Amino acid sequence: MTVSPDSPSDLTRRTVLRRAAAAGLLATPAAGFLAACGDDGSTDGATGEKTKDNPFGVAKDKGLEVAGFDGGFGKDYFEFNKTKFSGKYGKAEVKYSKLILTDYQPRFYGGNPPDVLNNSSPETIPVGNLVKGDQLVDLTELLNSDSYDEPGKKVKDTLVAGTVESGLHDGKPYTLNYAYSIYAHWYNQTLFDKEGWKAPKTWAEFTTLAEAAKAKGIAAYTFQGIHSWYIHNVVNEWIWKVGGKSAIVAIDHLEPNAWKSEAVKGAVEHLAEMVGKGWVQAGAAGLDHTTTQQAVIDGKALFIWCGSWLEGEMAKTIGNAKLSVAAPWDITTADKAKFGTIHAAPGEGFVVPKKAKNTAGGLEFLRMMLSKESARKFAELTKSLPVVKGAADGLTISSALTSASKAAAEAPEVITWFYEGWYPTLQKAVGTQATELMAGRITPAQFMDEVQKAADAVAKDDKITKQKRTDA
Repeated sequence: MTVSPDSPSDLTRRTVLRRAAAAGLLATPAAGFLAACGDDGSTDGATGEKTKDNPFGVAKDKGLEVAGFDGGFGKDYFEFNKTKFSGKYGKAEVKYSKLILTDYQPRFYGGNPPDVLNNSSPETIPVGNLVKGDQLVDLTELLNSDSYDEPGKKVKDTLVAGTVESGLHDGKPYTLNYAYSIYAHWYNQTLFDKEGWKAPKTWAEFTTLAEAAKAKGIAAYTFQGIHSWYIHNVVNEWIWKVGGKSAIVAIDHLEPNAWKSEAVKGAVEHLAEMVGKGWVQAGAAGLDHTTTQQAVIDGKALFIWCGSWLEGEMAKTIGNAKLSVAAPWDITTADKAKFGTIHAAPGEGFVVPKKAKNTAGGLEFLRMMLSKESARKFAELTKSLPVVKGAADGLTISSALTSASKAAAEAPEVITWFYEGWYPTLQKAVGTQATELMAGRITPAQFMDEVQKAADAVAKDDKITKQKRTDA
């Protein structure tokens, strides 16, 4: 079956939750999602007896294969849940990948996918394509099942607001997003305390700080150059900051010349200003994520944009550095979004392939992951928030986690966009052109021209299903 590469895909860790206010979400951090059914509403691959304790009818000793992404959250939480599943149902195996698309898309085509897939990496499989090809289990049965360790509660009722919505495709749940990520600019609080610096709230304050850092041979800014997804997020956040929600809604809806608005112009001109004034780490456009993230830890750069997995990802080299969150500072003196507005979302998506050998086991593995015990272990191991309500309550395991939670809880508004999941080629164009801009190879006007061409191509392509925000 041939499908467009721009078919709507899931909202992974790199996308945004729909309506949830950060304060409400973080008051009770949570995780959740739905589970698999066959076309008749029954679970595929269920050969064991269905009971209250085994709602999907998992057969013992059938074996389970989990495809895990070996990224910022690491492997330990997979191993915890593998042991948990194996103790009840027999051997489970986790195979780790750095590029999910490359390693696992061929297995969908071959009809032998894993039982659970962590569809999160620099190259993910577009969920829209899988849904059109009838390759994924609708997770409704999981959502409606009993919580693994909270008697009297259904799985869906244990999840933070916005989690279910973030995994919907054409109104049905196909993705379980497991981590609640706070996205922002991060800085080394240890360095700032030493120098007597404070995170800026305005562009003028950032300018003063950038010049002070430059005088000491420190770059004010860096980014994960060879992974363009990171800088595309900065562009979107700054567009929202300057133009408010309406500027991003116009982009999501492919409105004519949405990428040539004053909000886009203000955002990219300020990014270009950083380059022109020598505030960006030299050569960052050609460096990878760990190298540039380490530059902040080592005091060679002040700020880098990343998700709240940053501390866990850099745990082996972080030393005595303490990482803190800076919400997007005011870009202009007339920004429509208030200071403190932040980008936060459920992410780190999991799916259950419909043609897997043990879909019942795949659903049960996710139900176990959504237990409060497993979600709390995820927080302890990764220093990141899960989507299960209350799972991380009382944990004081990380200055970065504390800082991120506080920033999101105090946010007057939560930044969201959807085109990234709906139209992957447009997202790629934004990232590519933003990288070129940050390398000083194109101008803001050229950025807007090239990205608008990409948006127009998507808008004119009748093979691509067009989507609309429900919160516009």
